[in-house]
Amino acid sequence: MFVGTIEDADRGAFLENHGIETVVSLTHSPPDTGFPETVSVRQVPLTDGPQNDRSQFETAVDTLVSALESGETVLVHCSRGASRSPSVAATALVIVQDTSIEQVFEQAADHRKACDPHEALVRQAVAAGRQWPSTRSGRNCWLN
Repeated sequence: MFVGTIEDADRGAFLENHGIETVVSLTHSPPDTGFPETVSVRQVPLTDGPQNDRSQFETAVDTLVSALESGETVLVHCSRGASRSPSVAATALVIVQDTSIEQVFEQAADHRKACDPHEALVRQAVAAGRQWPSTRSGRNCWLN
């Protein structure tokens, strides 16, 4: 799994070089040039901050978990790759890897220096991670 920006999603070479099959887009509009036809796009727009709709957050997590459990190589992105996408990715990893949200956010910060999720999204991630039982798929997922 890769966590990135809208610019990453806009770069066909980036997607191709990393074997990305699916893009989970958390922005309200697509990249300027759209998405390459070679990838499956799942659009789940989220608002950053406390005004974010919790049910949309959960839909984004479900969408990402489904893609990961299907063995897809995924890019999850928001505008800057700092708040929405790391929060959704962290919650998905809690579900598929049976780990703690704290460990996953530490891992995200180690791999992605831009990681700075809004506190409201961290609270949603913590709450969401508790409500889903782990699938314990054993699949290695890393935030890149």
